[in-house]
Amino acid sequence: MRTRMKAERLKQMEEYISKREFVTVEELSEKFSIHKNTVRSDINELAGKGIVEKKYGGISCKSYPVPTSYEEREVMSVESKRRIGALAASFLEEEDVIYVDSGTTASMLFCEPTLLPEHLTIITNSLPVINRCFQKTNYNIYALPGKVDRWLNSFASYETIESLSSFNIQKAFLGTRGISDKGDLSLASQIDGKIKATIIENAQERFLMAEAEKIGHPAVINFAHLSAFQIWISDESTKKAEYLAEMMQVRLVTSSNETFK
Repeated sequence: MRTRMKAERLKQMEEYISKREFVTVEELSEKFSIHKNTVRSDINELAGKGIVEKKYGGISCKSYPVPTSYEEREVMSVESKRRIGALAASFLEEEDVIYVDSGTTASMLFCEPTLLPEHLTIITNSLPVINRCFQKTNYNIYALPGKVDRWLNSFASYETIESLSSFNIQKAFLGTRGISDKGDLSLASQIDGKIKATIIENAQERFLMAEAEKIGHPAVINFAHLSAFQIWISDESTKKAEYLAEMMQVRLVTSSNETFK
């Protein structure tokens, strides 16, 4: 019980710090009604994950800088994302039931039509994935319900999360905004994090689609650990990526070496 309360407080503290350029220990102590020593202990834990940065007189958020719109994120590192998408497609088999999340990298799963099976069942909350599969394939498509989040360009609400329990997902393809040096996966949207966490719990096989450059640049909210995935599909096999994959016992697949175990 005490561990759960601390985890929830740390998550709330991350969000609070992220909304401000700079906060003090006194401010956090008053905000969360905890002793200053407890604040310092929490800050040390967050700093150890690379989420916040301790400065003279207080703390600032050390988050992975991202553009403000989906359209801007979509064109960033597009060639790397296409390579990742083509590699991910090689894991698809006829009649697979798959989930594809709302990230701009995950949507690249369909960038090379010649690599795709003829028959798939797609479960997704991503508007770009829904549109692309509807227009260019004959796949069965299950569009998850919920309120449209324009920043994510997807359906993202608690209704979306609740609907996931009715699906049997064989393979899930997910992205992440940042990866800490300890293997924590993070993003900027709390509701998106809850959706991803629910998928990770329910899917039989889990594939992370993420560029190696995201290592060491955590975002605000952690949603999972790298060890929750069986396969990590990336654009290049850097020393950091290989080290994390080996430490987390995750199979790393890249365009440069195809497979690293």
